[in-house]
Amino acid sequence: MHHWPRFISIVAIALGSYDLIRGVVHTVLFGSVAAGFAGLDLAGPTGRDQLVLMAAFGSSNFITGAALIYLGFNDRVGALVLMAIIPVALLTAGASITYWGGDLIGQGIFPGRRNMAVYVVVCVVTVIASLWMRRRPMLRY
Repeated sequence: MHHWPRFISIVAIALGSYDLIRGVVHTVLFGSVAAGFAGLDLAGPTGRDQLVLMAAFGSSNFITGAALIYLGFNDRVGALVLMAIIPVALLTAGASITYWGGDLIGQGIFPGRRNMAVYVVVCVVTVIASLWMRRRPMLRY
C-alpha cells in the first residue's frame, strides 16, 4: 500500500507554527501591530471595531495553527484536507472583500498579504503534489 507523503506532515507543522505566530501578532500585539505595520487609524471612530476584527481573526489563527500541528503529527489525510480548505476560505474572503468593499476607500497597508499569498500557494502545491504522488503508482498499470 502506498502511504501519503511525509512532507504533508512537515508542511502542516510549519504552516501551523506560522499560524500560531500570526495568532500572537493579531491578538497579543494587535494594538501596536495594527497601528505600526498595517497603517490603520485606530484613533478614529472605528478604531475599536478594527481591533475587535483583528483579534477575532487572530483567534482563528490559533485554531488553524493548533489543528495543522496536531494533524501534521497524527493524521496526514486530515492535514491535507485542511490545507485544501484553507485556500478556498481565504480566497472566498478576498472575493467578498472585493465585492463588498469595491466602492470603499481603505487606508491599510496590510504587509502580510504577500506572506498569505505564499501561504496559499504552499497549501495548493502541497495538496496537488500529494495527490499526484498518491495517484502516480496507479498510472503505471
